[in-house]
Amino acid sequence: MKFNRFFLAASLSGAVFALSPAAHATDCSQNSTTPSWDVLDRAAQAGDCANNRLQAYRDKSNAQMQQRQQALKDKENQLRDNTTGRWDRARKAEEQKLANERSNLDQRVQNGRNRLDTIRNAPQQKMDQIRNAGAAEKQNWNNMRNQTRSDVDSLLGGGQ
Repeated sequence: MKFNRFFLAASLSGAVFALSPAAHATDCSQNSTTPSWDVLDRAAQAGDCANNRLQAYRDKSNAQMQQRQQALKDKENQLRDNTTGRWDRARKAEEQKLANERSNLDQRVQNGRNRLDTIRNAPQQKMDQIRNAGAAEKQNWNNMRNQTRSDVDSLLGGGQ
């Protein structure tokens, strides 16, 4: 029983000594001021180094995962643009073309209506113009008659 405990303690301390140089060799500084007999401090440093390496690995892994996900999204968007996006653009272009044609057709219809209204209203406008011309001519005749009457009265009456 004592032999088993001794063997367990020896294997644990051997593992600490075996792991400690490996941890120092990879990414921990060798400039440690820890004396060689301070096993616990070296084990703590080895644990810190292992944690640092693990965190660096996780950070690098997460960054690579995000890059892969972004690359997949980019590829998906590119494929969508090359297939359904092309159809969507063609559909929108066709809708715009139809809207323009409808607008042009509506404008032509309105121009035709305006022309018809002008033709339909032309006789009435001509009659109104003739009536107005007659009324203006009548006013001119009345003005000339009054002027002539005034001139004759002043000539005959002697300016009374």
